[in-house]
Amino acid sequence: MDLYFFVEGPLVWIAFLTFIIGTILRIAFFISRSRRMDLPMYRFLKWKYVFATLLRWLLPINKDMAKNPVFMPLLYIFHICLIAVPVFLSGHLAIWDESRFEWSWPALPDAWANWMTLILLAISIFFFLRRLISADIRLISTFSDYLLIIVTALPFMTGYFLTHGTLESIGFKGDTMYLIHLLSGELMLILIPLTRLSHSVLFFFSRAATGIEFGRRGYSM
Repeated sequence: MDLYFFVEGPLVWIAFLTFIIGTILRIAFFISRSRRMDLPMYRFLKWKYVFATLLRWLLPINKDMAKNPVFMPLLYIFHICLIAVPVFLSGHLAIWDESRFEWSWPALPDAWANWMTLILLAISIFFFLRRLISADIRLISTFSDYLLIIVTALPFMTGYFLTHGTLESIGFKGDTMYLIHLLSGELMLILIPLTRLSHSVLFFFSRAATGIEFGRRGYSM
């Protein structure tokens, strides 16, 4: 089987199915375990606590923002770029529109997508160096922490090179960069449910559980 055909076809389905099924299983495991270990939380479940804590953490109005005035804003910007660029990039939308699903929705202006990609890459470098330089953070960091930063940034870096021809002068462009871009994106999708990247989905459930417990005890969220 041709490598490009495999990467563009079967491997795409493998990546998406791994992401979807793996994420569903992680959510189911989280709920099952929490019901076994903290059943009183469900007895005192109040949706106002859930919505209150999610609102405070989805918007920069929580206490951590004041405690970490540099890191937390960068973290919010990073996640906005991480979601918005792949979902709303015009090049990606063209692929969805031409697929069997024929999905389409409004796209980001290309200039915005370019700047958001560069911002995400810059913040990724900051996160990587922060783990290396800060003694406290380096102490609790593992090899996978550094690797996941690289894995997350790689699809954006290769996508930027692919669209701008940055490496064309050294013959590292065209099909080769396209292949690396696809592989890096598929790798990230596969790793989301299998690694700490799963926090992108489990955040909502763990934060909701914390909000219920804090609200029940009368603590600030």
